[in-house]
Amino acid sequence: MTATKLGAAMQGATQRGETKRGETKRGETGAPALRIPDAVTIDGQDWAVRRAWPAGDGRIAWEAALPDHGIRVGYLDAHGVKVLDSDRDPKLPGLAGLLDDGGRLVSHRPGKRAVVRLPDGSFAKCVRDRKASDVLAGQRRAAGFLPGFTLPQVLRSDSSTVVLGVVPGVELHEPAELGADWPRAWAEALDAWGQAGARPSPAAYSSSMPIHDAAAEVEVLQTWRERARPMLETTASWREQTPHQAQTRLQTPTQTLHQTETLLARVDELIAEVTAELDDGAASAMERPIGLVHRDLHDKQIMWDPIAGPGLLDVDTACLGERALDLGNLRAHARWRTVQGLWTPAEAAVVIDEIARVASEAGIDPARVSVYERATLIRLACVYAFRPAWRDRTEALLDAVAASRSEPVGRQASTR
Repeated sequence: MTATKLGAAMQGATQRGETKRGETKRGETGAPALRIPDAVTIDGQDWAVRRAWPAGDGRIAWEAALPDHGIRVGYLDAHGVKVLDSDRDPKLPGLAGLLDDGGRLVSHRPGKRAVVRLPDGSFAKCVRDRKASDVLAGQRRAAGFLPGFTLPQVLRSDSSTVVLGVVPGVELHEPAELGADWPRAWAEALDAWGQAGARPSPAAYSSSMPIHDAAAEVEVLQTWRERARPMLETTASWREQTPHQAQTRLQTPTQTLHQTETLLARVDELIAEVTAELDDGAASAMERPIGLVHRDLHDKQIMWDPIAGPGLLDVDTACLGERALDLGNLRAHARWRTVQGLWTPAEAAVVIDEIARVASEAGIDPARVSVYERATLIRLACVYAFRPAWRDRTEALLDAVAASRSEPVGRQASTR
């Protein structure tokens, strides 16, 4: 392991130290919270930090990548950057063996979870010891998504590893790879999602099936608000600033930070609005039409193949809930992809129109889709506050909440 001083990542810090293998790159001006670096230098090479997460006890877990070199991970705290040994994680007992046997690391949240592509093309999910049962339980709960979706098949498992078969196709995150099939792929995927609600499996409604209701969604928002609070409360909002205020902030950011609204204040305001709408007299999801939901449905979770049709990934979050939750989550990601510049407005419109169509066919209240969309956008603002490449766009997600609120909720679906 290696450790380094953070340089300008902590309040009042003005210098950058380094150890043999690790250092932060492109330090930022001081703030009273940890500042996630854009890159970490390991053995003389800059690894771009692509994702980070709160890790408790004042720490942040990070994942960095370097083309042709793979992935490295570690932690950030008040003492500096700590880099875990390559291909090792003391909290994930199954990881080292899979990588030693020729597996390739696909993603890694240190201390929590890793995904490894195995030499035979299958994928392994590595979790903490005795946590594999949670993944397996989610796979069973997701059975109601069959036969519309292809689901990953469990090939083998132990107490900390679940090996899953390949779901054929291309992620619905990649318009360029789908080309002219983009509308067809989304139509078939949302048809499959609709079928899961129309024909729920008996197991889906067992007494042991967890329920994610409106109160649970509010709790998720509050949890992420608290996780992101250090970043949000030290970032000034540009909303309603005059040109003079903006120029003054550029000149003396520390002084004007306390004279302008922070992103935390905006998040709190929006959470209050969404909470009031989610809890509009319904005590729980059982008082509304409910069904099987993925609970984290977005474009990177859906595969599509012209022969096999749509497939669904990461189904261990499957549970019962308002079906509007999945559609709102999906619509929020479509909006975010345009802000990121990854999708054109026309490509996003295909997705949004298909969501409107399937909501109408399923009898789902478009106002509920809208409020869950706004809840997701707020949560994404908190999540992306931890991602160096996108943290400067966090406010755009909050602006998108206002845009979503002002749009008609019953958008006309495209004719297929």
